[in-house]
Parts: sequence; structure tokens; C-alpha cells
Amino acid sequence: MIERGTVLSGIYRIDREIGQGGTGVIYLAEHLRLHKRVVVKKIKDHFVGQVNGRAEVDILKNLRHFCLPQVYDFLMIGNSVYTVMDFIEGRDLQYYLDRNYNFPEETVRKWLLQLAGVLEYLHTRQPPILHSDIKPANIMITNTEDVCLIDFNISLDGETTKDIQGISPWYAAPEQYERAQHVMQGQKDKIVLDGRMDIYSLGATFYRVMTGYLPSPTEDQSAAFEYMDIPYSGGLKAVVSRMLKCTPSRRFASAGKLREALEDISKMDPVYRRLGYIQMGIVFGWLLCVAAGILSIYYGSWKNTVEKWQQAYQKLYQAVQREDENAILSEGTELLNSLTYRGYLDKNEEKKAEVLNILGESCFRQERYKEAAVFYEEAWELEEEESRYCENYVIALIRDGRMERAEQIVGSREGERVLSQEKQELIALELAWMSGETEDALEQLGRLSKGAAYTDDAAAAADAYLLLADIFTENGEYADAVAVLEDALQVSGEKDVRRQLGETAYLASQNSEREVNRNSYLDKALKNYEILNQSSHPSYEDGLNLALVERAMGKYESSNATLSDMLTAYPEEYVLPMWMCYNYLDLAKERGSWQSVRDDLRFRYQDCKHIYDSGTKEDADMERLKEVMEHMEE
Repeated sequence: MIERGTVLSGIYRIDREIGQGGTGVIYLAEHLRLHKRVVVKKIKDHFVGQVNGRAEVDILKNLRHFCLPQVYDFLMIGNSVYTVMDFIEGRDLQYYLDRNYNFPEETVRKWLLQLAGVLEYLHTRQPPILHSDIKPANIMITNTEDVCLIDFNISLDGETTKDIQGISPWYAAPEQYERAQHVMQGQKDKIVLDGRMDIYSLGATFYRVMTGYLPSPTEDQSAAFEYMDIPYSGGLKAVVSRMLKCTPSRRFASAGKLREALEDISKMDPVYRRLGYIQMGIVFGWLLCVAAGILSIYYGSWKNTVEKWQQAYQKLYQAVQREDENAILSEGTELLNSLTYRGYLDKNEEKKAEVLNILGESCFRQERYKEAAVFYEEAWELEEEESRYCENYVIALIRDGRMERAEQIVGSREGERVLSQEKQELIALELAWMSGETEDALEQLGRLSKGAAYTDDAAAAADAYLLLADIFTENGEYADAVAVLEDALQVSGEKDVRRQLGETAYLASQNSEREVNRNSYLDKALKNYEILNQSSHPSYEDGLNLALVERAMGKYESSNATLSDMLTAYPEEYVLPMWMCYNYLDLAKERGSWQSVRDDLRFRYQDCKHIYDSGTKEDADMERLKEVMEHMEE
């Protein structure tokens, strides 16, 4: 057991043990740099030799799904191995089962659909990733009543999972038990575990949820389950029954097939399958069936709407994760304007408010402050107690130059009620800055960003730093802005902070008279853009900025490699081959001859010229390139 207060790798301070998994002990910890709670899992000593070290965690760090925690780190300290990941607010499903909670069919189907989706995502990775230890204790119910799958077993890819010996009683698939028996008896084993193992464990988990009984590890309960007198539809029971089949080939062939069955669950209902063979004998029976059918259609239509909403919202969430602003605006606007979801959103105003806030944040990042304010205002009207909507609305008003309206809101009873004292003070300083009282704002922000008032509020401290950096940048004091943003990065590791640091460091390099300072700022910009581009879905802007920083450093070949990689994802962006052309021209100048780059230069020029000429936008950089190329061809 790790003692409370122990600091691992100088970053993670252990607070307390919060549980034990099949292969490790789990602790709640504090990330001392980010000031946020994380989970540290210490792999049990007898499993350490089976962990594929950094490679395994690198696989997990690249996963991006709203039903999975984000993995941050892998530590080897002495003979001990630790993994570090997000702390998920909420309670695990086992907590509710221990207290005899009963869940309605709508909730059970929602959770099953979410978990089928995350298993489909995991099983279709290359290599496939198997969870191998699905049980109620490893399913978190979040504060938004969604599910999050936690506590991956060790050796997660499809090739190495077969070496795992630790299994969870009641929930492991029969083939897992059989393989464990062979391993313990020293017998040669040819059993290959695949995604159907996770499907069984998920079925066993929801057998427990729906019946209140533990599933049997030795008996096939699938047939009896369908006929249990429990308050769930025949279709849902049929789905879980098929998941529980002892023979893998009789289960769903994949998590994708399971998801499809859940999306159209009525077809799994035995009654549905028999309707074509039933003859109605009397008028009463016929009328009863018609009435039941009408009710079923209404109920099924509503359920279908909920499931479609969840899928559409997941697409929006994925666009946010990719930081694809165009996709965010199109997906979010479609969600709000679709007649399909109007009734659902009217009954779930908090979900509509969240979509509006996402759209507002996208517009704000693009400096479209007027539009951002419209979205934020509507979100706050729907959720009047949500302070972040109010704060976002006021800041957007200020950036749009509507200071009087912003002051009215902050001074109103509603504003004072939902905004903390710290937020009100920060907004007042932003108002002072935008009103021209720069010196006073600088003095106050310098105090607040490092003051004791923010020692327990990392978000507020980061906001103070960012506002201070904005003022320095506006005044052309780039060195001070970079220093402040480096302090902000110690408080908050958010991408927006790192992105602003990269942009500001690049500006500082362009405005530095001394070459040594210029190179130092370019190094800072390069480091931050490299980190941003290591995510699984780097944004277009981050990739282009990385290439431009490399170009500014004279790393023309590295810049072209970055641009070439981006062309795969953005083949219609003329800007990418355009900058490649400029890199080739500088390489030719550096080498004193353009013969070595002539063919590549011509190829990329034709590429960017074709795309550019087919559009209507005029670009000074592209027009200048056309002039250079025409001159060279003369």
C-alpha cells in the first residue's frame, strides 16, 4: 500500500486508496502541476512482468471516446509500475447494485448502447483492444448519468491478452475460465480470446442489473433469462440473452452487431418475430393489438429519437475532440434545427444549453464574438443557474465591444447570484482593460494571478494569467506575455493555454531584434506545437502553425514533411502545397541551385494553383508565388 502524501515522479501526490482491480490497486491522487484529481493504478507485483511497458500505455493514450477516461502517464519506479488517468466524477455501477437500485428500461438501454459503442470503438482499433474485465465495478455512472468504462486490464491488444490469468468471478466469459484452468494446470492451450469475450461480460453485468441476481459462472442462463418475469421488454431480454450464450459463436459476432441490435431492439422481441405467423381470431383481439401497436409505435418512436440524439451528439463531441470548427458548427446547428430532436430538446433543456454553449465556444475561438454572445445568451436563458454560461456570455459581450450590456449583467441580481466573487473581479478587470484602463488592469491582474485567492482555484488563476497575457500582447510586450503564459501552463495544461503560448512565442520571435532571443522564442513555439500535434486528432491550425514555425527556423524539409502529412487529411487546402513551394524555393536559395527541387516544386505548384484558381478567395501569398513561378519559367 502506498502511504498518503507520497509523491510519485515529483508530480502525483497520493491521497487515498479507492479500490482494487483484477491486476492492480487504485489510488486517488492530485496532479501537482495541473491541480486536478487523477487516478493512479499500481500494477500488482506478480503482473508487472506481463506489462508491455510504454507501448501498452501509448496505445491507451491515443484513445479518444466520451465513454473512456483519458490516460496520461506510465511510470516505472523501482520495481513498481503505475498508470495515470482521468478521475471520473460519479459512482460505479456496483455501488447502486449493492443498494438494490432498480433501473428503468430506458436507462438500461441507454447504458448498453453507450457501452456497445465504446466496445465497437476499442475492438476496431489496430491492433484490437480488449477490455477483458467488464463488471459493475468497472462501469462508472457519471454525474450526467452516462457511463464510462474504466480499469482496463493489462496487456490490452488482441495478441497479448491471451497471457492474462486474472479473471473476475461471475462476469468472465466461459472461455476465460477455461483458459485460466489450462494455464494453472500447465496444459498447452489454443484458446484465442476475442471481442466476444467482452460481449459476454457485458451481458453478465446487465443480467445482474436486470434481475438482481449474480450470473452463474458455470451454467448457460441465456434461455431461462428470456422467460424471467422482470419489468423489461422481450426485445431487451433477447439481446442480453444472446450476449450470455456460453458458446462464443452463438453470441453477437461483434460489438457493432450488438449496437445494431440495440438500435432496433423491437426486431429482437420474440413477439415481433412471431407476428407474421399469428392469426387474430376475434375482433376484440384485433382491436387490442391495434391499440397496443399504436402505443408501441409512439413509444418506439420516442426511444428511437433518444438513441438517434445520442449518436448525433457523439458526432458533435468527436468534432470537439478533433477541434474541427467547421464540423462543430455544422453538427451543432443541425442538432438544434432538426425537427427530429425538437421534442426531445424541449424536454431536456440542459442538453440543448450544452450544445448552444459548444457552438458559442467555437465562435469565440474564431473571434466571432457577436455570434458567440447569441449562443451563450440562449444557453444561459435555458440554464439560469449555470455560472459558466453567464460568464461566457459576459466575456463575449465585452470582446464584441458591448461593455454597457456586460456591466448590466454583472451588476444584476442574476449575475451576482451565479458568478463567484473571483469571476466578478476578473470580468471587472477585463472591462477596465477594454475601456482603456490598461495600467490599473495590469496591476490588479498581476496581484490576482499569483495571489492567495486563487491557490485552490486553478481555472480562475489560469483565466487571470490569460487575460494578463492578452493585455501584454495587445501592447506589443511579447516577452512579458510569453512569461505569463508559461506560468499559466504550470497551473493549467489545457490545449488552449499551450496554443496561445505557441502563438505568442512565435510573435515574440518575429519582433525580437537579437537573433539569440528570436531562436529561443522559436524553440518555445516549436515545443508547444509539437506537443499539440501529438494528439490523435491535431487541428488543422496546429499542424499548419507547426510547419510555419519549422519554416521560420530554417527547417524546410521538416516543414514540408509536416505539410505533406497534413495533405492526406486536407487534400483541398491549397495553402499546404503553397507553403511547400515556398520551402522548396528557400531550399534552392540555400543550396545555390534550384535543379534539385525543380520537379517537386513544379508538382506542388500545379497542385496548389489548380485548387486556388477553382475558388474565389484572393490570397496575397498565393498571388506572390504565382508571380515568382511565372518569372522563373520565363
